[in-house]
Amino acid sequence: MTSDSNEMDSQELIEALVSPERAKAVDTFLILTLSDINLHSTVADIGCGPGFFTLPLAKYAVTGKVFALDIDDEMLDACRERVAEAQMGNVEVLKCSEFEFPVGKGSLDGAFMAFVVQESLDKPRLLRAVRELLAPRGWCTVLEWYKKDTESGGPPVERRVDPEELQSLAEEAGFRHMRWRDLNGDQYMTTLRN
Repeated sequence: MTSDSNEMDSQELIEALVSPERAKAVDTFLILTLSDINLHSTVADIGCGPGFFTLPLAKYAVTGKVFALDIDDEMLDACRERVAEAQMGNVEVLKCSEFEFPVGKGSLDGAFMAFVVQESLDKPRLLRAVRELLAPRGWCTVLEWYKKDTESGGPPVERRVDPEELQSLAEEAGFRHMRWRDLNGDQYMTTLRN
């Protein structure tokens, strides 16, 4: 345990991120249905954590490829374990840094970032780095928390990014904002295009 009683250790965080309670609050099927992913997509799950979205992405892009990318070794290990248990042969789990990714520039049909933008200290740089990975007309699905207090937890309010702010940051990074949608009153989804 950390010294702050509100913080979880790594294993508790991993369990919370793949818990049935989270699955009830965040409908992966709906999110992927609203995303631009297809059967043949080559996609990066940026900030994959323990693979909560990696497995649904891999099932959706059944003849494509999913790169599960994260900066944290424990999260990557948890993701590898879940991918192996699910026997998903179209997933490659790789370590990255915040702004550098082990996939070629212009090599992805899409990028998926669930609750990652709010963690970055340089959000425009992160979005520019992700945009460079996308092929022409490539898409980026971003999930984030509304900038308000929520009963369901989440990151500190001062780190959160409202849809309008995310749209502005994305356009500054060179993306075209396509659409956004409320997910559950606490979180929303934005679709960007290269």
